[in-house]
Amino acid sequence: MLAMPGSTEEAWFDSAATLESDCSDEDFLSIPDDMLSLSGLDGASSTSFASPRDTSHMNGDVSVQRILSLEHPEESCNGSSARNSVSGAAKSSVPSSGTTPVFLDEISSSAGEAAGGDDSILDNCGILPNNCLPCLASTVHTDEKRRSLTSSPRKKAALKLPFKWKDGHPAAALFSSKALLQRPIAGSQVPFCPLGKRVPDSWSEVEPGTFRVRGVNYFRDKKKDLAPNCAAYYPFGLDVFLSQRKIDHIARFVELPSAKSSGKLPPILVVNVQIPLYPATFFQGETDGEGISFVLYFKLSESFAKDLPTHFLENIRRLIDDEVEKVKGFRTDTNVHFRERLKILGRVANVDDLPLSAAERKLMHAYNEKPVLSRPQHDFYLGENYFEIDLDMHRFSYISRKGFETFLDRLKLCVLDFGLTIQGNKVEELPENLLCCIRLNEIDYLNYHQLWVSEETLD
Repeated sequence: MLAMPGSTEEAWFDSAATLESDCSDEDFLSIPDDMLSLSGLDGASSTSFASPRDTSHMNGDVSVQRILSLEHPEESCNGSSARNSVSGAAKSSVPSSGTTPVFLDEISSSAGEAAGGDDSILDNCGILPNNCLPCLASTVHTDEKRRSLTSSPRKKAALKLPFKWKDGHPAAALFSSKALLQRPIAGSQVPFCPLGKRVPDSWSEVEPGTFRVRGVNYFRDKKKDLAPNCAAYYPFGLDVFLSQRKIDHIARFVELPSAKSSGKLPPILVVNVQIPLYPATFFQGETDGEGISFVLYFKLSESFAKDLPTHFLENIRRLIDDEVEKVKGFRTDTNVHFRERLKILGRVANVDDLPLSAAERKLMHAYNEKPVLSRPQHDFYLGENYFEIDLDMHRFSYISRKGFETFLDRLKLCVLDFGLTIQGNKVEELPENLLCCIRLNEIDYLNYHQLWVSEETLD
């Protein structure tokens, strides 16, 4: 399989805008926010896993039937299919880690210290030197203090590891009590639910024509219209996985259905939404650690060539091929990756049913259904019969992360509609069409299990 990484930039970016914003997309571009990280510390991490289970955990017969219908489309019309067995699981052993975790009470003591050099991060912060405070002067020699600051193995480990919960914390118990799944069937974890019924922990199809996108006259009136009621890809499954580290290119670790390529577009689209569970820290800027992966699976529409306009099909191909386009600037033209046009369409369908304060409800109504470009927190991978898009919330800005943290415990009460499109920047590229869309019905991540991968693969 050929891996095609997108942006590897580790800086933070903000995707927020003011409450008085209009409906234009320009207010929701990703804005550099790397100045928030003052320490410049490395976000690399090393954690260890428990031993994997020998068998895969599967539930949701309806989801498996929908997955297997890709292999036998003539049977899917009658609603009957057979369950295929899971292919051989990975058997590589997991190396143990000799490093120690970082606890919550250690963050304050280690966040302001640098790992090397003679200068401390506080040198230029307006702190008075010792010679200005003779009555408080330390009796320890300056060289000894510097050696103790730079040679402490605990401090160095604290600066290099991601945040880890203490053993007594509920989040620590969450991972220790969850089973490890080895190469499960794609889409076997969350069952399907017909649209209109209310079944928690399920997914449903949603009409593409219910999303608002740039219409034909957008560049004249700046108004959004309902999208054409067709998409390039339609959902066939959803998985929710817990992980102690962020899992990129997750399609390698699940059993995708066999599907023949049409030659024009990959038959399967995988969207991996990576959500952090560890606290956002203002100074350290960790971008890896415990989290959730919402893995969405889509199959190519059988009538995509007939239903979708030629310009949109060409744009999908340019997205997959990672083409570069020239963008006119004020002084000079610049080359920009076409993938930076990928746009997320998200909304909470049941805002009025959620337990929100007045301020939270105002914010929700202000930002609900606002599109945002996924750049630069995205990566792309092309497999033999699939194309994967990873949307990395671990790299969101501190403000965005903190806002989502306060809402995480209410995620299980939300009905979420999710879609992707390619932004139209020219009149001939309008109206925008949907790449894919799906509805998530009150997903409670505490009900799901860990996906096992080897440490060597993550590194």
